[in-house]
Amino acid sequence: MRDGAGLRIRHDGAALAVLAVLYLVAAALVRNSYYQLILTLVPIWAVMGLSWNLISGYSGLVSFGHAAFFGAGAYTVTLALVYWGLTPWLGIPLGMAVGALAAVLIGTPTFRLRGHYFALAMLAYPLAMLYVLEYLGFQEVPLPMRRAAPAAFLQFADPRLYTVVAVGLLVAAMVVSMLVENARFGLALLAIRQNELAAEAAGLDTRWWKMRALVVSGAMAAAAGGLYACVLLVVTPESVFGMLVSAQALVVTLFGGVASVWGPVIGAAVLVPLAETLNAKLGGVLPGIQGVVYGLAIVAIMLVAPEGLFWTLRDRLFRRPELPPRAAPARAEPAPPRPAPAGPLLEVRGLSRGFGGLRAVDDVS
Repeated sequence: MRDGAGLRIRHDGAALAVLAVLYLVAAALVRNSYYQLILTLVPIWAVMGLSWNLISGYSGLVSFGHAAFFGAGAYTVTLALVYWGLTPWLGIPLGMAVGALAAVLIGTPTFRLRGHYFALAMLAYPLAMLYVLEYLGFQEVPLPMRRAAPAAFLQFADPRLYTVVAVGLLVAAMVVSMLVENARFGLALLAIRQNELAAEAAGLDTRWWKMRALVVSGAMAAAAGGLYACVLLVVTPESVFGMLVSAQALVVTLFGGVASVWGPVIGAAVLVPLAETLNAKLGGVLPGIQGVVYGLAIVAIMLVAPEGLFWTLRDRLFRRPELPPRAAPARAEPAPPRPAPAGPLLEVRGLSRGFGGLRAVDDVS
């Protein structure tokens, strides 16, 4: 890893540690259970945004179907607990494996497509999973309560402990994203984003790098989905495979700034509390207010800061001072013309030139 990349990782890691501690301290001071739930959902959706950013932000392949991995993780954790009694501490890693496997199965045919064809193809997968689960009778699956050892099954009486777990998951996801961004992995994805054909011509196996990115992204989204199921204690196909899930991952990343580790975190920190608060206050009067919030957010950010909040704030806060204007170059005066010579400059007499049997010039004066 390059020296500059290592220094950047250390700086970002130090900032991440400080912000994580401050966030947990703030969460410990909150007593309202609903606000505590919002503080737990913020890092969960930040992880979801990071997973979307890993494939779509760095490689430029826009995905409208990341809910497929989120829902796969949520249902894996839930059904493993319901049918096998498997603790979510093991169910979440199992869900990550399922998410990675789903990424391979989805990416193998879909990476044959590019541009908007890829985006629309990705949209079909969560919708297909939604209808299949509804057909199989899993419309609403609650997680069974384990009163004997609740902590062993990720069931806490104090909701602040869910926030601690969610922040831990976010820290792990951000560390993975930092390592990817500052390694050859990230450079390969950025090359694909700039010009995939040129990257292939330079010898880059673009299909292999895209598959790796989708596998890591799918595992990350599945982990977020598994924790989401544990926090809400119930899953439905619409809540984890619905259109709003993929849209939320996309919007928080675009709002915060794509191709940046901090972008999805900023977007989730701003939009999730806003959407959840408005839904609690106005959800009964205006159903679907969350979708309206995310729609207005994406329109506003495209008009005000198309690069996202992170890049816009960074450019404004850390803009380099303008250099002083350069002095005008000294003007050189033209040299005075030389007087014409009185006699000839060159005199030739009796010049001859031949090439084999060809006589080009003969006795020229």
